[in-house]
Amino acid sequence: MPTKREIISIIQHVGLWDRKSIDSALEEQEKTGQPLREIFQNRGMLPFGEIGASFYFQLGIIQRELPAREIPSEILGILPPKVAKTHRIIPWEKRPDTLVFVTDDPINILAADYFKKLANIEGIKNVEIIVTFKEEIDQLIGKYYGQDEMEDLTAMLQEASSATIDMDLPNSLELEEDEETLALQAPVVKIVNLIFVEALRRRASDIHLEPLEKKFRVRFRIDGVLYEIVSPPKRIERAVIARIKLMSKMDIAEKRLPQDGRIMLDIGGRPIDFRVSTLPGIYGESVVLRILDKTKMLIGLDKLGFLPDDLEKWNTILKFTGGLVLVTGPTGSGKTTTLYASLQKLNTIDRKLMTVEEPVEYQIPGINQTPVNPEIGLTFANVLRAFLRQSPDVILVGEIRDKETADIALRAALTGHLVFSTLHTNDAPSAITRLIDLGMPPFLVASSVQGVMAQRLVRVLCPFCKEKIEPDEELKIALKIKEGEELNVCRPKGCNECGFTGFFGRIGIFEIFIMNDELRELTLRRVSADELRKAAEKGGMRSMYDDGILKVKMGLTTLDEVISVTGQEE
Repeated sequence: MPTKREIISIIQHVGLWDRKSIDSALEEQEKTGQPLREIFQNRGMLPFGEIGASFYFQLGIIQRELPAREIPSEILGILPPKVAKTHRIIPWEKRPDTLVFVTDDPINILAADYFKKLANIEGIKNVEIIVTFKEEIDQLIGKYYGQDEMEDLTAMLQEASSATIDMDLPNSLELEEDEETLALQAPVVKIVNLIFVEALRRRASDIHLEPLEKKFRVRFRIDGVLYEIVSPPKRIERAVIARIKLMSKMDIAEKRLPQDGRIMLDIGGRPIDFRVSTLPGIYGESVVLRILDKTKMLIGLDKLGFLPDDLEKWNTILKFTGGLVLVTGPTGSGKTTTLYASLQKLNTIDRKLMTVEEPVEYQIPGINQTPVNPEIGLTFANVLRAFLRQSPDVILVGEIRDKETADIALRAALTGHLVFSTLHTNDAPSAITRLIDLGMPPFLVASSVQGVMAQRLVRVLCPFCKEKIEPDEELKIALKIKEGEELNVCRPKGCNECGFTGFFGRIGIFEIFIMNDELRELTLRRVSADELRKAAEKGGMRSMYDDGILKVKMGLTTLDEVISVTGQEE
């Protein structure tokens, strides 16, 4: 990384700015505390917006990825949080006579003396500044300086719970008052907004607001598990629910019937889609918000948790030019994510891709996506029938749930279209028997289905705090450990990074089979799912349980997690 003096020399040599302009800008920063980049931009010395790669090249700066590590609190305290967030520069390391900062703004290197002065630590002679990527700094700011809003939320809810504080709301919310007025009260607006922000900070997939007899409970679903947070007081329950209904364009006065709505927000530069559902209950309306973060919606197949042989098998299935491919599992098992990742791989200029979904959760550029609307007769079957007149190469049917949809999907697969869909079955072989149970002729199933995958999601051990253990005899038997086998079995511990749960994120465990002659013959004979399973395993299918066991041995998850989603192996 070039030093400040070297960068000034480069700048002067290539004629970017003269030394007088640089010194003048640095003097202005000393007086105002304004970020140096803004000073340069206001003087017309830099374009507004992102700094281009050519600028980095001219300065001889190479951006570096940061290693995963915890920054000690005493290091973070070197700079005030407001300065760190404003200047996008974060204390990283303290050496005997050197302070190290990280930033995504190379102009900050010129202001090294300014940050050294702000740090005000005796014995520090040098300041080193490492330039990294925008995403890295965003993550660090969110992690170490995103706590303020949650502290505000906790303090505000504790204040609201006090008998002496009315939060500027009417004294009695039990009276029949204008709920829209209550929903627009500043304290209510702030509480709802802070709940949204905290849900995103904790990586929640759902927000549950549940009126109980003597309590208004708020819970977040994180990595598939519900956790209760500091909840608002019971007396502002109606105002909070009215606020959410107003934001999602629901009928505030209607409390007798379920309602569905949608909230689109931009939070911290991230476009977030909240799918809102209300349900009347004996103590009030229960509200669930499903969070769809569009910045994280589309990930590659290599990030889903496939082991190399399963990924190769799935990629083989994606190379078929026709046939039906099924992904099975219960609600919330990641089927849609897997299918979207697969469509992204197939989404090339020479293919036409079409989807029919309920609803369209994520919009994928280059793909024709149609939401169903049963109220006007726009069903899966009707849309799929229309698709066949649009000459598609690849079709995604959100779900096969009735005989009519199954029949059209199978016949479309038989006539040269590659059709993807989902079924709710416990395992992969059961998908074949389910299609036959829906009334499909065995010959049509046998000739149309190309491959089936079942999946579940297991929580991943936090990489920052997991502890390696030596398995005891009971665990060795459960994990089918062989003599001399190399292991990396770990257990959860808990840290700030994972919210002291011991887990961070989820990955899939899978079982995949590709139809072969033996499986087609068994399908024609209408054999049971157990017989199909034996034949599939003979052909190379690994069960979800065994796939999970391999990931336990790799230190990715735990045996309890695998058992909780698959059941104990017999």
